[in-house]
Amino acid sequence: MARAGERWTGRGLDGVELTVDIASQIEAWRDRYASTVGMAKYRRAAAWATDETAKKAVLGIRQQFHKTLKRNSPWTQSAVSYARADKAALNGIEAGTRSMDQVFAKVFVKPNQSTYLKYLFGMGDNVRLPGDVGLAQDKILIPWWQNITMTQGVRPTADGGVPRGFLARLNREAEGKRSKRSAASGRWGVYKGTIRLHGQPRLAYIARPPRVPVAIPDTIDQAWEGRERVITTAAGHLKQVGRRMRDIDHPRILFLAVDRATYRPTLQEPWDLACRAAAAGIGMTMARQLADNIEHARKRQQGRAMAA
Repeated sequence: MARAGERWTGRGLDGVELTVDIASQIEAWRDRYASTVGMAKYRRAAAWATDETAKKAVLGIRQQFHKTLKRNSPWTQSAVSYARADKAALNGIEAGTRSMDQVFAKVFVKPNQSTYLKYLFGMGDNVRLPGDVGLAQDKILIPWWQNITMTQGVRPTADGGVPRGFLARLNREAEGKRSKRSAASGRWGVYKGTIRLHGQPRLAYIARPPRVPVAIPDTIDQAWEGRERVITTAAGHLKQVGRRMRDIDHPRILFLAVDRATYRPTLQEPWDLACRAAAAGIGMTMARQLADNIEHARKRQQGRAMAA
């Protein structure tokens, strides 16, 4: 939360503008504080209002994330944090050497989360290229979680990512280096292949469905049998044939490889809305602090009068 145009360019998300100007709102209370409770109280109230606004903005942003993100996790919920106003700047307010334009609290996205969330901020679409984020350097691998969970029994991590070692296991299976577990009967296999999606060829990790015997009524005893069976040919001869097999499902995409991914800045507007909503309460915060200070001073004066 800062003066208009301030940018948080620390180790977190770079370039997200905190466009809400709260300095002028706090500055408007200077004379009222100075004439009633003094500049020391104004300095404390300014610090409290600045920090509380940043805190409310963080809580509001987290609520907006919950509404906006399809897969909101504790990891993304904790992505947004704030840094309190600088004490030296606040002391300068009390001493009259600084103005509120030089005092601000920082609302920012933490470094680890900003690596991924940065694509959801900005004034226009953002392009992610291979090697920008994640393990894949040549292609961007887009997970299809419904298929992954159904065929592999694997779910995304708490932060919405791919579990450690899962891609390596799929790669080994696709290269034919299967473990005993993956080679077990009834399990989905994995291979790399090219599919056509919207008319375009795409590389992908694909799950191959298990195969099971086909149950066909035997022409001799009408028993259902999917293994070795004897059938009657068109010429009336008996013939023994091997079992027939079928896939229990169709192949399913696990990861789709793409050359680039485009993201809409879906979090920018919720971020701005939360910051503006938090700043709207500045006047009430300053008024409440002033009323509390005046009441406290009145009680102290009454106490002294009674003591005298």
